[in-house]
Amino acid sequence: MLQGNRITLIIGTLLASISPYYLPLAFPGLIMVAMSKKAFSPNLKESIYTPSFQRSTAWFLLVLALFEGITGFGAGPQTSTTISDLTFGLLNRGNSLQLHILLIGPLIFFFVLHSASGIGSMLLRRGIKNWLIFKIIIPSLTIGIYIIGIYLYVLLL
Repeated sequence: MLQGNRITLIIGTLLASISPYYLPLAFPGLIMVAMSKKAFSPNLKESIYTPSFQRSTAWFLLVLALFEGITGFGAGPQTSTTISDLTFGLLNRGNSLQLHILLIGPLIFFFVLHSASGIGSMLLRRGIKNWLIFKIIIPSLTIGIYIIGIYLYVLLL
């Protein structure tokens, strides 16, 4: 059952992180993430509040931030030729700008998920284990902040 819950969480995460490109995926992705109740349980080792989950989201954030930085330099007027030469023409100024904008959606998602995981982990370290906070407030705030971030991101497009 927990393995199915983990698969539901992973599929929901993928759907939600790519939802800025096809907006109808946002609702089922967020519902799948919110419905994985065991993922938000502070008592389980597979919850989002564990250090291993924080490390994995931190690695995703690091990779996305590096790509965001490289594509940002590749889109710049002074640095685009350097990045284009380093990537053998793959990241010319146009491609870099498109990728730079496309990476914002997943970056928002993993940042919000990593922040929620950190807040929950901090509360657990302080001895707070109220089910209302972990199963309702943190998931609701996470989804709400993600929706606001996606709304602001869609304004760019």
